Amino acid sequence: MILNLLARSVGAIGGVEEAILTLLALFATAAVVSVAVEQLVPVPYTIGLVLAGLLVSLLDLPLSVTLTEEFILLVVLPTLVFQSSINIDGARFREELRPILTLAVPGLVLSVVVVGAAAPALFGFSPAVALLLGAILLPTDPVSVVALFDELGAPEQLSVLVEGESLLNDGVGIVLYTVLLGLVVEARGVPTAELVTASDLVRDVVVGIVGAMVGGVVVGGLVGYAAYRLLALTDDATTGILVTFLVAYGAYVVAEQIAASGVVATLAAGLLLSRRSTPEAVGVRARLRIGEVWETAAFLANTVIFVAIGLATPVALLVENAGAILTAVVLVFLARAVVVYPLTGLHNWRSVDTVPWSYQHVVVWAGIHTSVPIALALGLPERLPAPLRERLLALVFGVATVTLLVQGLTMASLVERLGIVTKSDDERLYELLVGRLHGVDAAIEAAEEYHEHDDMPTPLYEDAVADYETERDRLDRRISQLIETSPELREKEQLLDERRLLQREELGIRNAMERGVVSREAGEKLLEEVQRRSDRVAHGQPTLGEDDLNRAAVWQSVADAHGLQPGGEAAANEGAADDGADGKSSDDSEDD
Repeated sequence: MILNLLARSVGAIGGVEEAILTLLALFATAAVVSVAVEQLVPVPYTIGLVLAGLLVSLLDLPLSVTLTEEFILLVVLPTLVFQSSINIDGARFREELRPILTLAVPGLVLSVVVVGAAAPALFGFSPAVALLLGAILLPTDPVSVVALFDELGAPEQLSVLVEGESLLNDGVGIVLYTVLLGLVVEARGVPTAELVTASDLVRDVVVGIVGAMVGGVVVGGLVGYAAYRLLALTDDATTGILVTFLVAYGAYVVAEQIAASGVVATLAAGLLLSRRSTPEAVGVRARLRIGEVWETAAFLANTVIFVAIGLATPVALLVENAGAILTAVVLVFLARAVVVYPLTGLHNWRSVDTVPWSYQHVVVWAGIHTSVPIALALGLPERLPAPLRERLLALVFGVATVTLLVQGLTMASLVERLGIVTKSDDERLYELLVGRLHGVDAAIEAAEEYHEHDDMPTPLYEDAVADYETERDRLDRRISQLIETSPELREKEQLLDERRLLQREELGIRNAMERGVVSREAGEKLLEEVQRRSDRVAHGQPTLGEDDLNRAAVWQSVADAHGLQPGGEAAANEGAADDGADGKSSDDSEDD
């Protein structure tokens, strides 16, 4: 089904040969764009793709793509969501889950209400169509923004907040779209108030969102856990890749079949799989291969979708509706701003883990509305009046183009002006050294594996390992020197490393509980202690190096109650030694 959708979406009207030629043309365009943005025009890759597509469309070159709702939602979206879910920092995502949910669920709903209240006066739409327009326009797409954050070295809290909100509000937006589209289709020529009351509409929206999200989490959790158990049984990278593709698309399709959120299901499955896939459960080589394949898949999906958006953009229709489009851009921005600031302020008031003002500005400006809004607009049924459908398409494509170009191109300047960029020269050098160290360690591990399976002769193995170990020693010395001369870098990396170690502590305790080695009561006490330390680390307070009594209060207090004092064994040995010495002295005295 997916291959069929892909073939149809790239314009394979003349058969497989035309589909292949079209794909080759798309990838050739992407290759030219990649070189251009690297060597000539310093713009984000995704923006370059859209501009290239627009240029091809304006020049009327023989390259056409039939962009469809099914292609975006069933082929592209699961790939992008799953790739994000296995790469996002799971611990940071959990820490930021409250503001993410606040912005993605009530935040999106309230923004849709703002658009629904203003659009009738601005565009002459009925209330139902105005709300539908908001549901289509407001889901966000952070691909180009998150890539820019990585390049600039923006704080991980900000990156996770923007990416997490976008992943979840896509699912919420699709639910709102489904509910409101049904209302619009049913209300053709009939006042909305005669069909449904406000309370009924609120009930339908709440039930739809809660059902979609809960169902998505359940489906994603089950599929992700089943995949983790399968991956734990094999070290074969190819099998692992197949399993992860089944997870990404299987969770999405199953959830959609039961009226749950496919986006939430794929996100939940990816997060669970990423958290469970420790080196003990899934081989290092398999995890590396899986990560590489999904990175490539996401790159290809972004390439096709953004070139296709540029090609499919109805330029003449956008020019014709330029005034309305600019009005819609301002309305969408204001609808997002008037919701983001109050909701994050409310979150900050009730939480110690606050979202700074500067981050809030970036979150508002990161509202780029491309892939999902265009997919929803393309899914508008043909039975809607043609002028209405055409105008909605013009507004959606127009807002997508303007927000991508304007906000995408100015994001770097905004982040730098707000002083959010945190990556210093020392940190860039540290990244380079640590990245190479990871590569060296992986090479040594691979050489050992090849030698163990007789795939590498002993002399070559010894030479290779000796070379890599020499380089690793040099890297270790350089990293140590850099950390010693840069206190800020040392503190930042200490917190990052401690967060990772605490994650492994938590996982180890949970695994012990699952195996029955530790009772639930004891395990929960230990997990509470780990959480306490994690909270301190999240607020920039390291716990490594503290007194053992503070770092291990739970087990230490219980051990003390049983008479097992710190250093008791050493003290006992010391006492025995003293007794022996005393005895010897007595004997010596007696001899004298």
